[in-house]
Amino acid sequence: MIGILFATQMEAQPFLDCGVPDGVTVEISEEMGLEAARIATEKLVEQGCTTIINAGVCGALNNRLERGGVYRVSMVSIEALKAAVNVGVGIGLKRLVSVDEPVFDPKRKKELSKYGELVDMEGYAVARVCEAHEIPCILIKGVTDFGDGNGKDDIQKHIAPVSETVAEALFGIVEAAGNRVASEPCDEETRQEPTSTLKKLHSFTKVEHTVFSLPLLFAGAWIGAGGMPSLKSLLLIALAGVGARVFGMAINRILDKNIDAENPRTKNRELASGTLSMAQGCCVAGVGLVFYFLACWLLGPMVFKLSLVPLVPLSIYSLLKRFTPLCHYGIGVCLAVAPIAAFIAVTNSLVLPSPLILLAIFSFFWISGFDIIYAMLDIDFDRANRIRSVPAALGMKGAQVVAAITHLVAFAALVLLWIPTDSVLATLALLISAGAFGAAYLQNIPIPVRFFPISAIAGIAGACVVLFGR
Repeated sequence: MIGILFATQMEAQPFLDCGVPDGVTVEISEEMGLEAARIATEKLVEQGCTTIINAGVCGALNNRLERGGVYRVSMVSIEALKAAVNVGVGIGLKRLVSVDEPVFDPKRKKELSKYGELVDMEGYAVARVCEAHEIPCILIKGVTDFGDGNGKDDIQKHIAPVSETVAEALFGIVEAAGNRVASEPCDEETRQEPTSTLKKLHSFTKVEHTVFSLPLLFAGAWIGAGGMPSLKSLLLIALAGVGARVFGMAINRILDKNIDAENPRTKNRELASGTLSMAQGCCVAGVGLVFYFLACWLLGPMVFKLSLVPLVPLSIYSLLKRFTPLCHYGIGVCLAVAPIAAFIAVTNSLVLPSPLILLAIFSFFWISGFDIIYAMLDIDFDRANRIRSVPAALGMKGAQVVAAITHLVAFAALVLLWIPTDSVLATLALLISAGAFGAAYLQNIPIPVRFFPISAIAGIAGACVVLFGR
C-alpha cells in the first residue's frame, strides 16, 4: 500500500478531487511542522504502507528555479542539526532543507541555500521515519515562493495552482510506485519478520563501514609481505577486521544507549529506540568477538596472543567523550592499529618499518579529523548535555580548524609514503585522496555525506597509495 502525506488540506485537495487510486491512503497532518509530519508518517506506517510519498508546496532557495515547477528530492537535511537523509538518485533531483519556521528572510535564505535548493517544513521528518522503518520514501515538491519578503503573499497567491500541478505529477509517481509494489512478493507473513530483523541487525552493525578499515588492513599486509600476501592470510585478516568492526560498533551502541536516546539525531538507533533489545546487542557483540578470535587463532600463535590489544581501544573509545574533548582521537587509535595488526599477522614480527609507521600515522589523523567534522552535527546537544567534543569546546569554526590541521598531518604522512613510488596509479590515488580531503570542507555538502562516503574515499585512496606503490 502507498501512503501519501500532505501538510495541509489545501495542498491535498486537488489530488483528492481527482479521486484517490486503489491501494493508496492519504494522510493530512493536523498542523504544519516537523513533529506533526512525524506523527502523521508514523500513522501511515502503522496502517501498513510500504511506500510513503510526501507531496506539497515549498519555497525555493535558488532564484534560478521556476515558480510552479515540481521537483523530486534527492536529499533532505534539517536546519538545526545539518543532518541529512538520502531519498533518491537521479538527474535533476533537488536537495531539500526542512525548517521549524517559514523562511521569509533573505539572510536566512542565503545561509540555507548552502545545503539545498528547496525549503519546506515536513520533508525531513517524513524521511527520517521512513529511514527508521526502512520504507521507501519519495518527496515531491512544487515551488510557490522564493523565501524572501514577498513569501507570505506568494504562498497565498500560488498555493492552489501549484498544488494542482503537484497533483498531476503525483498520479504518475503513484502509478510507477504502485507497479513496483505490485511486482514484489506478496507472502508478507512468511518473509516480513525475518527480513525486518536482518535489516535491523544490518543497520545496527553497519558492516559496510568496514571499508574504513579493510583497505588499511590490506595495505599493512602488503607492506609486511613486500607485495601480495597469500590469499589465506588476506581472507583471515578480512574476517578479523569484520569481526572487530561488528564488536566495536555493538559496544559503542551499548555504551551510548542512553545518550543516543536523548539525542534527536540518534534516538531512532536500534537500542535507543527499543527496536533491538540489549540482549540482542550483546549477542551481536559476542558474534563479532567469536569471528575475530577465530581469525586471530588461525593466523598464528603470536597474533592470537596479541589479539586483546586492538580490543582495548575498540571497547573504550566511545567512553572518552564523557571525559575529554580529544575523544575523536580515540577512534583514530582504533584505525591506526589496523595496518600494524595486519603487518604482524603476515610477518610475526614486532619490528615496524617506517612505511608502516607512516601508514599508521595517516590512519590515525585521517579518521580523527573526519570524526571531528561529524561531531559538528551534535554541537548543541553535546553542550547542553556535557558531552565532550572539539566542536562543543571550540565551536564550529574552531572545530574545522582543528580538523583541517589534523588532516594536513594525515596528508603529509601520505605524501611521504608516495614519494618513493613511481607508480601512476599511486599518484592518481594520492590526488583522489587530496580531493576527498578538500571536499570535507565544502559547506554545501551535508556533514553526514562528508563523513560517509567522502571520508571513506579519502581513506581508501590513501591505502591505495601503498597498494599501488609496492
